[in-house]
Amino acid sequence: MIPSLLERVRNPEYVGENRCLPCTAVNLAIAGVVTLPVVVLSPPVGVAAFAASLALIYLRGYLVPGTPSLTKRYFPDWLLRRFDKAERTGSVRHVLEPSDRESGELDAAAFDTETFLVEVGALRADDAGADVVLDASFERAWFHRIDAVRGGDGGVGQLARTVGVDAERVSLSDHGSAVAAWLDDDWLGQWESREAFAADMAASAELDDRTDVWSRLPVDVRGQVLGGLRACMAHCPACGGTVDLGTHAVESCCRSYDVIAASCGHCEVRYFEAEYDATDGAFVD
Repeated sequence: MIPSLLERVRNPEYVGENRCLPCTAVNLAIAGVVTLPVVVLSPPVGVAAFAASLALIYLRGYLVPGTPSLTKRYFPDWLLRRFDKAERTGSVRHVLEPSDRESGELDAAAFDTETFLVEVGALRADDAGADVVLDASFERAWFHRIDAVRGGDGGVGQLARTVGVDAERVSLSDHGSAVAAWLDDDWLGQWESREAFAADMAASAELDDRTDVWSRLPVDVRGQVLGGLRACMAHCPACGGTVDLGTHAVESCCRSYDVIAASCGHCEVRYFEAEYDATDGAFVD
């Protein structure tokens, strides 16, 4: 009886993995403000009212109907973006914990990603000389390593070597089409897909073999380099289909934003996604 009643009250669209942090924060604040005077007048009634409010927020995701629209309208975008990133756990750019081996790191501010990739033979100027594309020999070596990663441990071993820990401490978990990496119970990062994760681990191994500079780069710079390589993919390593790079608008519970995304047109695997400001064409940090 009680479980069936709870299921009728529960709104799966706004709870669990779909829970909206901005909406939850707003409703918790509203619950506190509304029940505080009741607590002053009658503590038992006030506590009961606050507990009931928490139960509704837990089961339905919100206390006040229309909260997502109100949050989108009245919260500043910079604040919603911070909540959004907490929800998506940095899925656009994965974050790796630095290892103790990373001493003498290069200056990240002075590092030029495109120049580095051209110098190691990963990128070259296109035929028109107006843009850069993946070098064919690097692409072959990279895709060969991706096949090996996909046929092995999925990249867990390479990630463990990157962060300087035993492979047994690293694990992966799926979140829809995305995949998250964990060091014991601590979050390491999130990728757009398992294929994107495998691509990064394979590229990291290939670049490590090509230059001693790679192991001395700050971890966040390595993440930007690997993301840039995925954005340059023209062919899907999984199925051989064409990878298209384009822009589209994304709707979350509380905000709308533009992203640049690279996906295979055949198998629909997402390899790259980054939020950007359409007004000035710059990526959003």
